[in-house]
Amino acid sequence: MINIDLDPSLFTHNPPLVLAVDDDPNTANMLETIFKRVGFQVVKAANGNAALAQAQTLLPDLILLDYMMPGMNGFEVLSALRADPSTKTIPTIIVTAQARQPEDLERGLKLGADDYLYKPFNPQELIARAQSKIKARKLEEDLERRTRELEALLGVSQKFNQTILMDELLDLIPDLALDLIPAVAGVIYLFDESGNVTGARVHTRETLSNPDALTDPVFVRRALRWLETPTARTWTAEDALLPNFENGMIAPLSEGKNTLGLLMLIAQTPFDDHRLRLFEGIGRQAALALRNAELYDIKARYATELEMRVEERTRELQSTQQLLIRQEKLASLGHLAASIAHEINNPLMPIRNLLDDLIEELEESEVQIDTKAITIIQDSLERIRKIVRQLLDFTGRRTEGPDLHFVEIGPVVESIIDLNRKLLEQSKIRIETDLPKLPPVYGSKDQLEQVFMNLTINAQAAMPKGGKIFISARQEDEEIVVDFEDSGVGIAPEHIDRIFDPFFSTKPDGTGLGLFVTYGIIGSHNGTINVLSQPGNGTRFTIRLPIHNESQNGQIAVTKTGHV
Repeated sequence: MINIDLDPSLFTHNPPLVLAVDDDPNTANMLETIFKRVGFQVVKAANGNAALAQAQTLLPDLILLDYMMPGMNGFEVLSALRADPSTKTIPTIIVTAQARQPEDLERGLKLGADDYLYKPFNPQELIARAQSKIKARKLEEDLERRTRELEALLGVSQKFNQTILMDELLDLIPDLALDLIPAVAGVIYLFDESGNVTGARVHTRETLSNPDALTDPVFVRRALRWLETPTARTWTAEDALLPNFENGMIAPLSEGKNTLGLLMLIAQTPFDDHRLRLFEGIGRQAALALRNAELYDIKARYATELEMRVEERTRELQSTQQLLIRQEKLASLGHLAASIAHEINNPLMPIRNLLDDLIEELEESEVQIDTKAITIIQDSLERIRKIVRQLLDFTGRRTEGPDLHFVEIGPVVESIIDLNRKLLEQSKIRIETDLPKLPPVYGSKDQLEQVFMNLTINAQAAMPKGGKIFISARQEDEEIVVDFEDSGVGIAPEHIDRIFDPFFSTKPDGTGLGLFVTYGIIGSHNGTINVLSQPGNGTRFTIRLPIHNESQNGQIAVTKTGHV
């Protein structure tokens, strides 16, 4: 009894096919009988030319080749078989009664014969040798195929690793899959953490009748449900995943338990297990590449965000540093201004009193005098008095006393607008406001009016040909923010850091004390004032004042660091 393993995976045909080549009909019939008994199908050829034609057409699983035949002998047929790419791997056993010399055996094996068997032969030995050579050839073919697959996957991995941008990968993955596995189309879908499609690409090698169906969200959801296992699957006409596309493969692109996307190939004919295995390997490499690209995107976004935060923090620190320098500078100037004002104010009063007495005596006498010089002296003294008063205002001395109370910013601004409306109309300047009712601040109404008066006068001077002033107020957290914006000539960059310095002015007749005093008043109210300007595009002053609330016992509660 002859036993043989007819594992379908070992054979190209089912049942397996043997080509028996022998010019002796009796031998050919005997070979046919032996192999048919164990489940093979047999085709016979009586000469070398017929053998070559049958081998190239049928591609049998095994060839039994006689040596001595009319026309081409067995060695010549074997040489031709091994020279043809379609037949060179078919297992071939030389069965001969003539070529028995060692040099004949050597020649046959060198030409590519898988085995050598002399006539007469034992049927069991022949079947055993045939099965052994078929298995050996199958293993060799599998090894070669796996080697090619591994080389292909290595090349895929190298190309994927050279690409770290997600959009480029989405184009590269289906294109490479189509290069390695012939198909009609390659499709890739990219998912977010919620399973929504965030990207899709369709690459084709032929014109599709219904390409839009491949990117239909309904189809994508169906594909996810159909792909129940974490491994690649094929479909055929019997269980077609998609109408009009009867054959295909689909693989999840997974990283751990997360499905990053799906990869799909569509073909006219079914895919075999070898193609499926290669496709699954491509899917694994693609998933790794997508994950790397995703991590790169995260890292790039984090680096960009970190860079932006560093830049923002640097700007904040620079702004804070400039503010501290300015505050220290103004504090020193404030002490100096207080000393100067005190020293000037002391002799100023007796000078004015004596001048008044002198004028009164001259008016009572009959002496004729030129009052123009006296008027100039009076005007000069009044100018000195105003400068001293402004210096005292900056020192904060005027914030103490009974004029401190809760103040609403809106009415203060409106009163200054009303006071200057005529002047602004004459200067062709219109005013727009956005002043909703806001919580009050605590401080001096007179001094806050002086702040907005100074800003209004400066804005009017900055718009000699007319323009617009826009004043708005809003609440941000525990602060009242006032924006005072004009459409004037702006402030030169080299002057922007000096506008709050005392005695600095770009106006020919300016004293340089208006913004200096304004800065001091806002500071004495625990607030801040900043300026943003660009030459030719106007100026915006932003004032921030803390909101103060009266506690139940009637005392003042400060909601911003500071004191009143």
